[in-house]
Amino acid sequence: MSTTDPFVLAWNSIKYHSANMMDQADKHFDSIATTIRQKANDSSSWIPQLPSLKTPPPPPPPAPVVVVGKKVGGGVWRWVGENKWIVMGFAVVVLGGGVWVVRKRGQRRRRKALKAGNGARKEVVVIHGQPHDPIVKSTAHDLERRGFIVYIAVSSHEDEQAVLAEGKADIKPLQIDILDTLSARSSISRFTSYLKSPVTPFPGAPTHHLKFTSLILIPDSNFPSGPIETIPLDHWSDTFNLKLIQTLAITQLFLPLITEFRGRVVFVTPGIGYSLRLPFHAPEVAAVGALEGVIGCLRREVAAAGVQVCWIKVGTVDLGTPERKGGRESATRADVLSWSPAMRSIYARGYMSSKSVGDGVRGSSLKEVNAAIVAGMLDKRAKKVMRVGSGSVAYEVIGRWVPEGVVGWMLGLNGGRRVTESVRGSPSGVQSLESSVEWERVDK
Repeated sequence: MSTTDPFVLAWNSIKYHSANMMDQADKHFDSIATTIRQKANDSSSWIPQLPSLKTPPPPPPPAPVVVVGKKVGGGVWRWVGENKWIVMGFAVVVLGGGVWVVRKRGQRRRRKALKAGNGARKEVVVIHGQPHDPIVKSTAHDLERRGFIVYIAVSSHEDEQAVLAEGKADIKPLQIDILDTLSARSSISRFTSYLKSPVTPFPGAPTHHLKFTSLILIPDSNFPSGPIETIPLDHWSDTFNLKLIQTLAITQLFLPLITEFRGRVVFVTPGIGYSLRLPFHAPEVAAVGALEGVIGCLRREVAAAGVQVCWIKVGTVDLGTPERKGGRESATRADVLSWSPAMRSIYARGYMSSKSVGDGVRGSSLKEVNAAIVAGMLDKRAKKVMRVGSGSVAYEVIGRWVPEGVVGWMLGLNGGRRVTESVRGSPSGVQSLESSVEWERVDK
């Protein structure tokens, strides 16, 4: 059937030529196959010879290196098994050293004051304490060397002159009359304005602002001592006014400034007497115990404002003054001789024993106290309680965990009952103890 459709004509033409090409290709491949079969029947010399079907040879032995490695590894494991304690010790040393290095790198403690962009000092600290106290003087000079501007709170003209006599441009007095509330608040207001005002360190230099870093409270470490019934009430009043009330007053005045700048509060108190509840040191134990309660409450109150409070308990410290053991013993015996004979017979032996606590302990350097104060000021997470100085940790453990009877025996308090009974039995006991004390005083 014919058609004139061009598409149909084209399609038929393609089918015809494709079928023709396929027929030619089949004929060509058939001829090639026939030729190959003929060549294979005529001669097979050109075909590669296949290997004979025999038993394959055994595999080559393992490489010598592998055998040597197994022998070496077995020897190492055998040595490790025979010397496991040495290996464990080495592993502990390596692991501990690695942990120590990682912690040291992670802490990156700052030990100096930050400086302003123009190179001037900008961090300010305030110290409250007696200017003549060795710890106060050492702390002020140490912080000044670290780049801080140090202010020492004073309340009298004599204390102000004592601070100026240090001869340091960055150790300055800060006059605060605690007894006059209006004057004290006015002084704090002026100090706050000074901190918030721009400062020009030298002509032509760009201005910068100061930063209040820390308030350091160091109550005087001199406390009255003796039996409670012999300490006058005015001594108790003076102790609480100087050690407790003044410390609370300064803290109260600076708290708004501390919370605004997110500064730190650092308390530095003696630690041995309070840790042992040392007999005949009731004013010291009472004052430090009251401060402990205040510190605990203050820490929880200001925590929400981002303020940290650190308490440093100081043990036996070498204050750099020549030790006068004979003079101290003479003063102790003089105190004993000022009591009545009955009180002397009851308390003399225990009082003299308590005054000798820590005599055989070598005092630590003031640098340890300075380092602890700097840690309390600058560490990212300051410890709540730090103990520095010889005996600060040992005496606290003894006072907290050792039975009271054992502590009394260690302090030499077991002789009081025998002396009392002898006094009540005959008055000769009083005379013998009195003569013994006087004899020791003259002999020394």
